[in-house]
Amino acid sequence: MRFVPLFGVRVRHDYHGAATCGDLSCEPTPETLRLIARYRLRIREVPGGLTVLAALAADGQTPLVGLPRDELFAFHLRVRNADFALFTDLQELTCKTDPVFSNEALAASDRRTLDLTDRQSWNMEGFVVAPGDTKRQFSLAGNPLALDGDALKTPQAADFRLMPPAGTARITAYDAATKILTLQLGAAQPDLTVRYRVRPNRDRRFLADVELRYNQSMPAPGTSDAPFEIPFKVRAGRWAYYLVTDQKGDFSIVDTRSGTLSISFSAANRTTLNDFPDDPDPLASELSRQYPDLRRVRFLSDQAVPCSIATRSGIELRLGDQTLLRPLPNPPLGYLSRIREQTGAGFLELDTFHQVVKYLPNN
Repeated sequence: MRFVPLFGVRVRHDYHGAATCGDLSCEPTPETLRLIARYRLRIREVPGGLTVLAALAADGQTPLVGLPRDELFAFHLRVRNADFALFTDLQELTCKTDPVFSNEALAASDRRTLDLTDRQSWNMEGFVVAPGDTKRQFSLAGNPLALDGDALKTPQAADFRLMPPAGTARITAYDAATKILTLQLGAAQPDLTVRYRVRPNRDRRFLADVELRYNQSMPAPGTSDAPFEIPFKVRAGRWAYYLVTDQKGDFSIVDTRSGTLSISFSAANRTTLNDFPDDPDPLASELSRQYPDLRRVRFLSDQAVPCSIATRSGIELRLGDQTLLRPLPNPPLGYLSRIREQTGAGFLELDTFHQVVKYLPNN
């Protein structure tokens, strides 16, 4: 029996450049596995994703089992690389209460990049209305969210909906502190059901979910259309080199590569830490305790440097015009820290990747 590609999913990450991203696995949910069995499909794991294959009928052109529109294939994204969070910008993802990558908005377009959305979860509660009541208060059992899902907002009366048949009843107030809903009731009022948004019961074992609706965005079976893509951005942080030395003089760090990809460490971002014992930098304080009698200099890159699997090999330590150490090791991903840089009357929090360099010719 011949199988041909039905659709595919690939994870793309700027950290790897053009190389395949193998940091995540895409695991089908139990419901999707049942769909796979029902329609005689197969799942093939490929580097950075998966491909779903369909069996062909005897004519070698049409699927053996027809797949109706709007079937939903769901997958979990599981992190396989423990360093994934160190080199990935997860800000957009962490803003979602239940993140899901979806093709719902791709039905009428030729885009292949899945949209990151927030899965919505809802509660419904029913209430019995006593005959003759014109106004009632009901205490909700659940924990409502604002209609847009923002957990920082206080839910208002407009965030709740009465499900039909509701007669002429309307919601007039909601007290978030007591979770009491106040309703104005009509004559011959039927019992009521109220619907409201709640925080999803998210499975924290997974980074996010993927939901692919079998709609018009799907390629025809057996075509060579590009798979759906799930994009991730790299984290960027300032590079900080901490020099511990027993020498005097004008030290500098220079990236000898030319072009737009070089990293600059200007004198404006060079600090002799011995002169600033109260510098709000935890690592500088630790080096002060370890090496109180040695000179300590911090070199901070002028710009944030995007994380990359590629090594930068042209960075060197100089004393005046003399090259002392080359190449300097790149700050490791695990050496992620945060320093506070003074800006006017306040401080700015900076993510940094750091490396300690020792130059001690007299020791």
